[in-house]
Amino acid sequence: MSAIITDSIKRTLLDGILTSVGTTADTYYIGIGRSEQWNDSDVAPNPLNSLSDEKSFRTSLQSIKSAEDVSYVVPRNNWTSGTLYSSFDDAGVSHPIQPYFIITDEQQVYVCVERARNNDGSTKTSTVKPTGQSTSPFATADGYTWLFLYAIPVSRSLKFMSSGFMPVQVVDSDQAAADITDNAQFAVQNAATPGEVLSVIVQNGGSGYTSAPTVVIEGSGNGATALATVNAGQITKVTMVARGSGYTLGTVSFTGGGGANSIARIVIGQPNGIGSNPVSDLKAKAIVFNTKPDGTETDKFVVGNDFRQIGLLKNPTVPVNVGAGSFKAATGLVLKKLILDNPAQAATFNIDQEVLGATSGSKALVDYIDSDQLWYHQNVNTGFGSFITDVGGNITAPGSTGTLSSIIDSSDIDNLSGDLLYLENRAAVIRSANQTEDIKVIIQL
Repeated sequence: MSAIITDSIKRTLLDGILTSVGTTADTYYIGIGRSEQWNDSDVAPNPLNSLSDEKSFRTSLQSIKSAEDVSYVVPRNNWTSGTLYSSFDDAGVSHPIQPYFIITDEQQVYVCVERARNNDGSTKTSTVKPTGQSTSPFATADGYTWLFLYAIPVSRSLKFMSSGFMPVQVVDSDQAAADITDNAQFAVQNAATPGEVLSVIVQNGGSGYTSAPTVVIEGSGNGATALATVNAGQITKVTMVARGSGYTLGTVSFTGGGGANSIARIVIGQPNGIGSNPVSDLKAKAIVFNTKPDGTETDKFVVGNDFRQIGLLKNPTVPVNVGAGSFKAATGLVLKKLILDNPAQAATFNIDQEVLGATSGSKALVDYIDSDQLWYHQNVNTGFGSFITDVGGNITAPGSTGTLSSIIDSSDIDNLSGDLLYLENRAAVIRSANQTEDIKVIIQL
């Protein structure tokens, strides 16, 4: 027995996440962490979907920031002259190697309704960039037929565009009223014609044709017409003249022309019409969360050190020893702190150094040195011992000693709380006080 999970159920699951972002019930945060090297060569391993890898991420977590900027995304296909593009096909699966939608350098997105073919039926490359924001399909001089879907505003481009993905959304009337770019998309959505026959694909050209036959399109709709081209006795291509409307099912046949045995099929757009829902038209199966940590984020993020992991957390909570309930702040520090007698003592220590509590024997790794404070985390190698009994005594490291005056033995969140939805291992990224990271987490089903 074989089975598939359809694009519809994937979008249903992703819709559930999208609609929950920013609600009072659910909170999403992107977290960074792991200052220690992966290995001697510091090559990041592939993360495993295991409890062990999850715990390792949680214990090395440094900081989190709200990830309430979220959008559907689809593969980014930059229009390039001389490229062979596909056309939208209701029999197509996922995103083909030859893309059927593109983005231009003006940040405008078009779907190919009908690809160009030579008289012998061979496909032609695209050499004329589509332009404009027509609400109807239009042909370019190279023979391709395109439909403008939407343009990407600068604000969404900065949040959600990457080298591999671009944002896509359905615009409502409020968005259309507030933004001229969204208004252009809204016009396309409203102008979409349900049940259009977008193209006719020849599957078998038959034989014996001495002239172009009449193309007969039949089905639940009306108004669709097309012209056939004959080459060397075969039907090599069919070009739409009018796309009609109201087709949910349909067939195409040929009469006249002196030949026989030709087979073709019609391509029908989405139920509400191509352009009515670009999320469906472009088969979106991924969403992106975005956040931009800026410097220290008011002493919530480490600078002067690096991180090697990124994670997406849903609904973290505050530690039980400082309160109860969900964590709701915009940013959070997940590290604990050893507070020494004075900054001069703290300055003798180094980041990534392992420190030792002289009385307790507890160990930890230093992530950041802030005045008289050593921000630290612990992992399975250091153990998870407490430094409480070291207060008033010494904290040491090779070549360094300081008197521990107090500790902050809890962080802003319980690092074992919440659901870990995404985990990425990567090469080290060094942070500085004047640096802003643009972190995008893509969830793809």
